[in-house]
Amino acid sequence: MMKRAWHSWKRIAQALGTFQARVLLTIVYALLLLPFGILVRLLSDPLRMKQRPSQWLDPPAETHDLPWAKRQ
Repeated sequence: MMKRAWHSWKRIAQALGTFQARVLLTIVYALLLLPFGILVRLLSDPLRMKQRPSQWLDPPAETHDLPWAKRQ
């Protein structure tokens, strides 16, 4: 009888743990990652579209040759 109760408890605990993990991860995502992602998207400008430069930007001074490609 105790063996059956133990196996039943393990099934119930597994279901509760799965539910709890999903709820906690959803809360962490909603409270931490979502606002951070929204702020980064609103405040960043990687293509410099919000304030266009007055002149053309010079390319980086790197040389793209065979040794450079081998390092990747």
